[in-house]
Amino acid sequence: MTQLKILIVCEHASSTFGGEAMLPLKYFNYLKKLNQDVYLLTHERAKGSFEDTTNVFFMPDTKAHIFLYKLGQRLPHRIDVMTTAAVSHYITQMYQWLYAKRIVKLKSIDVIHEPAPVSPKQPSLMFGLGVPVVIGPMNGGMDFPNAFKHMSGKFERVVQVAARLVSHVFNILMPGKLFAARLIVANQRTEEALPYLRLGTISRIVENAADQVKQKNLQVSEEKAPDTKIRVLFVGRLVDWKVVDILIDVFSSIGNRNIHLDIVGDGSEMAALKTQAKALDNVTFHGWVEHSELNNFYDAADIFVLPSVRECGGAVILEAMARGVPAIATRWGGPIDYIAEGTGILIEPISRDYMVKEFKKHIEDLALDAKKREVLGKKALEHIAQNFLWESKVKTMIGVYQEVVL
Repeated sequence: MTQLKILIVCEHASSTFGGEAMLPLKYFNYLKKLNQDVYLLTHERAKGSFEDTTNVFFMPDTKAHIFLYKLGQRLPHRIDVMTTAAVSHYITQMYQWLYAKRIVKLKSIDVIHEPAPVSPKQPSLMFGLGVPVVIGPMNGGMDFPNAFKHMSGKFERVVQVAARLVSHVFNILMPGKLFAARLIVANQRTEEALPYLRLGTISRIVENAADQVKQKNLQVSEEKAPDTKIRVLFVGRLVDWKVVDILIDVFSSIGNRNIHLDIVGDGSEMAALKTQAKALDNVTFHGWVEHSELNNFYDAADIFVLPSVRECGGAVILEAMARGVPAIATRWGGPIDYIAEGTGILIEPISRDYMVKEFKKHIEDLALDAKKREVLGKKALEHIAQNFLWESKVKTMIGVYQEVVL
């Protein structure tokens, strides 16, 4: 197999920023691990994530970027994403094109891969660079379940409809996805959300993966003291669509005080959630934690929960399952891609009350049955090992690069 020169292009590649900023960094690091000739182009805001900047190029943080970021902080998150953050992304894209053009010539690049942003509607300027472009895996096309549509306010819904319509126009003006050699999507709903005009082949690869699997050392039956805490873990941003308030309601009604909820993350809902949980001694807020430290929480957890009602990806589910932790999540969006029958528990988002009842039932059921936790955790770990490891995924992506270049 001929070795290619690969350029990863993205706005942010960082383990600190989390979310989709992790994806380009994963591709870059695993391609290096697999002895590929790979280069990375990212924003200088991500510079602190690199101890070694060999083969890394940085775009500048302009006054326009800084102004739009400050303005976006004054807006609701989802409005910011569709407005100020989108404009900032377009500015970044112009710099990306100029820098990528130079790097292609300087390093004799064979293929460009743009793994982020993952939104299928987000326009791309990665075209006309003289080499094939691969975009994705993308993941999107999300909306709230019917029972939670009220969470998207009227103004937000108007902006969202307008943004989706405008995106088709911008995807013509910035036709990276029109001319891409390969568009990669995580699932059917994402494919349906792609721009109408496109020429390249569409492939399907899941958005995220786990670094490795580790068997959880579970104690069963009388080996575990009856007063030992059963630790239930949530990891994620504390924003409204994660509906962590559902978990607080669950733990306010759980009679067994040895079942304890650990909440890892920070965000705009932190203060409200702390107020809601003020009288509870079975809920602990740990705040934001470095990604490198998360495995300590997974390894200490007995059960993982993700009640989110608008989760495109949900990499934390993969991370928990990869450590043998049984997961309970909402049957909506990303968790459906990751949790197969018998490898975790999915709860229908029928209503808020229904979710409180079902999360409570399954948490208590698993908390009281160590053997069931062990079996479910092992099934989850096997499922991740067979289908969702980063090294296997990147090897698949190398095959894609080869296909578009040949």
